[in-house]
Amino acid sequence: MTNQQKGFVLIGLFVAWGGMMVYQMADDPESVGNDPSASIRQTHSTLPSVRDLSLGAAFPNSRQTVTFSQPRNIFAPFRSQRIVAKQERPKVSQASPVIAPPPPAAPPGPSPGELAAQRARQQLNKFRFLGYLTKGGESQAFITNGQAIYIVKQGEMLEGQVQVNKIEPETIVLSTKIWETGNQVQATIPLTPETSS
Repeated sequence: MTNQQKGFVLIGLFVAWGGMMVYQMADDPESVGNDPSASIRQTHSTLPSVRDLSLGAAFPNSRQTVTFSQPRNIFAPFRSQRIVAKQERPKVSQASPVIAPPPPAAPPGPSPGELAAQRARQQLNKFRFLGYLTKGGESQAFITNGQAIYIVKQGEMLEGQVQVNKIEPETIVLSTKIWETGNQVQATIPLTPETSS
């Protein structure tokens, strides 16, 4: 941009500024002629005085600040802004504080012994009774835990912790010891029905 172009831009800005001043003075009915001091006096008279902002009886605490009811519009013409002090303070209820009751106590969970008994029952219920065989007057049962098939007699131990208590044609009774309490847990496993293909 050349110096001549810069000069034209500067002159254009001055002309625009002058036009805005003329427009603002023509638009403001409160301005008196071209006397700038009269305009300043009138603008000053529209602002609230210090005594207008004094705290009334509605403000018991003298350290509280005054809030204004209308926000200031920074885009409005300069002389048209009015500041209005908020006269009333919202009333605060003087009711006594509400104390919430304590939350209800959570029901006690199962004891460690009960949890161990549940685990033992789940372990026993993993077994399936597939069938039995009587050989030499002694019954043998075929059972599985989903991974292996066992052929067991009454009184034998499975996996070092499950004992076969009773073998019958329709059911088998298994038991295990709960180490935490020393009690025995039993489960009666029915014969798994045959599936025809």
